[in-house]
Amino acid sequence: MWASVAQGVPVVINLSGKPDIVLAASFWLDPTVHQRHLKGTDLATKAPTATTELKYDGFSMMLHWLTAALVAMVWALGQFMDEFTKGAPRHAALSVHMVLGLLVGAVLLVRIVWRSAGGRHLPSADEGWLNLLAKVSHYGLYGLLILTVAFGAARAWVHGLSVFDWFTFPRPAFATRSVVRTVSELHSDLADLLVIVAGLHAAAALMHHYVRRDSVLRRMLPGKRAG
Repeated sequence: MWASVAQGVPVVINLSGKPDIVLAASFWLDPTVHQRHLKGTDLATKAPTATTELKYDGFSMMLHWLTAALVAMVWALGQFMDEFTKGAPRHAALSVHMVLGLLVGAVLLVRIVWRSAGGRHLPSADEGWLNLLAKVSHYGLYGLLILTVAFGAARAWVHGLSVFDWFTFPRPAFATRSVVRTVSELHSDLADLLVIVAGLHAAAALMHHYVRRDSVLRRMLPGKRAG
């Protein structure tokens, strides 16, 4: 779309090559509309310009930080599991670990549904290989979350573990010692990899904030949008 002034009358041509009468009238009534329009502000939708600080919606923010907190707690608890005394203390700690893991899975499911149905989608903050790396990291985190939770549930199943004596996973017949060891190691390795990738994700956000000094980190922080 472009605009010109012929004999004092604003003429606005849209992408189809036809005059845009509504926008032309706006230019005529308020000359500053032309300047604002050229800066990238859409008059009908009030779409953000480059100077506007974009943010995710509040529910997406809550789900993001809730996931981060749960992953940190469940991973830390898993690392120190052997420090608990065998018997009731370790059983209670393991039960908490499993419940938190199930909560991670539930929150992840809500995040996927919300992102698909009603969550706010923002344009990429990077270009080129940085944009590709950000996407790989983003979808990699989702994939690792799904796999870690899935193998955590599989570990509880093949071990025949109980959750606070409320529920006991029925141990399958094929759960030999080798199968139990393999599933347990996969769950542990995936959890460690998840934390590493999440740490790199956090480091990238901090780099954007303190080195590049852009608004990437603030996109996921509460507060009013600028602009």
